[in-house]
Amino acid sequence: MDCKLPAIVLAGAPADPEMEARYSIKNRAELPIAGKTMLQHIVDALSASSHIGDIHVIGNTDCVGDVRRVEPRGTLIDNLIAGTEACSDADRILVCTSDIPAVSAEVIDDFISRCREPDVDFFYPVVTREDSERRFPGVKRTYAKTGDGTFTGGNIMLFRRRFMLENGDTIRQVIQQRKSVTKLASLLGYGTLIRVVVAQTICPCAIGLCDLERVAGRVVHGRVKAVRTPHAEIAADVDRLEHVADMERCLKEHVA
Repeated sequence: MDCKLPAIVLAGAPADPEMEARYSIKNRAELPIAGKTMLQHIVDALSASSHIGDIHVIGNTDCVGDVRRVEPRGTLIDNLIAGTEACSDADRILVCTSDIPAVSAEVIDDFISRCREPDVDFFYPVVTREDSERRFPGVKRTYAKTGDGTFTGGNIMLFRRRFMLENGDTIRQVIQQRKSVTKLASLLGYGTLIRVVVAQTICPCAIGLCDLERVAGRVVHGRVKAVRTPHAEIAADVDRLEHVADMERCLKEHVA
């Protein structure tokens, strides 16, 4: 990709009661990790990236740097749409959550360099279990088995602006129905859902990444691509209090 991409940072998630009580914070993005807030880690990484231009922060958390503020609207998809609308001149946009403090400019640039197919509407990173556990030993993550390996998903996305604006309602529906097996089956199809279950319990070869890409693309009316990356930082989110000590330990060990 020749021109620099705008970036959206989703920083509107509230801190859970334990985080708020221990650190006196209102938003999860304010959580201090290794000397600075999680949001500041993300903004610093994006600012140092050779592929990123304007940075839009969705949320009310302070940070240092040249960023553009966008008022949060409430839900994750509402905030995502708000950020997408703010990137008015863009074709493609990078989005990341504010809870992956280990991410670096090098990790971001590597991911973007892997998103080369011009006809893909939505790129999503996946990290193998082996790479995740090698980089963050002892930290529990959620994994999915496929015929191509066992993966965890990342917290960065790259998509076409037009695709997001045209399919926001569909994506909202997927997010709302993801925890209901019946409703999810109505979107994915019972055959696909059964194959996913079989892959997790009996035979991983029951479904592959290409199958999931095809089904996801059909649901959201676009072409979806799972991007394999060896950089586990892209999937190492800090969304619970017990993750804080693990992340600080891993960051210190990596620097050392």
